[in-house]
Amino acid sequence: MVDNFSIGLTHVLMAIALWRLLYRDDLDREVSPRMLWQQRRDAERAEADARTDA
Repeated sequence: MVDNFSIGLTHVLMAIALWRLLYRDDLDREVSPRMLWQQRRDAERAEADARTDA
């Protein structure tokens, strides 16, 4: 009984993980990690500049 429960539980958790991975938005875009980092950095700089100008 416990063996079946533990096997079933792990399979359900893997299915949930797979489901969440398949429906991520970033899977549809091919953006390199460096380009993503640069976009975030530029956005943070623009936000910091907006705060200092105000």
